[in-house]
Amino acid sequence: MQLTDQQHTEICQVVADFRRGMEIRSNLNLRVAKRVTQILRTGIIGLGMITVILVVMLIAFNMKLVEMSAVLDTMNQKFSSMSSNMGKMQVVLQAMDSNVAYLPGIVEETGKMQRAVETMRGDILSMSGRVNRLQNNVMGITGNVDQMTQTFRGLDSTVQNMGIDINKMSGPSRMFNNMMPFFP
Repeated sequence: MQLTDQQHTEICQVVADFRRGMEIRSNLNLRVAKRVTQILRTGIIGLGMITVILVVMLIAFNMKLVEMSAVLDTMNQKFSSMSSNMGKMQVVLQAMDSNVAYLPGIVEETGKMQRAVETMRGDILSMSGRVNRLQNNVMGITGNVDQMTQTFRGLDSTVQNMGIDINKMSGPSRMFNNMMPFFP
């Protein structure tokens, strides 16, 4: 079979297009392979980092395990102590429960005391009025004592003046005594 030039050109064109398609496909496969490789590398690096972090966490956990065990032992002791204290509290609460039976009597006595206090309040108010009156009387007495003090001060100067006058009046008698010293 003999090919025409046009058929030959078309076949060459088809073969060239096929080659170009294969090259594009090959380039696409290469790009996909590079991306998959890059994704796998990133994934493996991430997985490696996670593994390193987990190993570090395990090491830290193992290092703190002894301390955690000691803390847990202490907590266990404290909880045991709390349990025994709860037992003691239960005994105390039962004792309180039996003592609560006395509360109605206490309340009744408190009511009586309240009435007595009210009576005392009235008495105290009455006493307060009396004390106020007494205070007014004391203030009056204080005023009278002040007046007496003023009077005594006036009397004091009068007595002093009388002493001076008596001293002047006794002058001639003293002179007579000086002239006759031998008479008793």
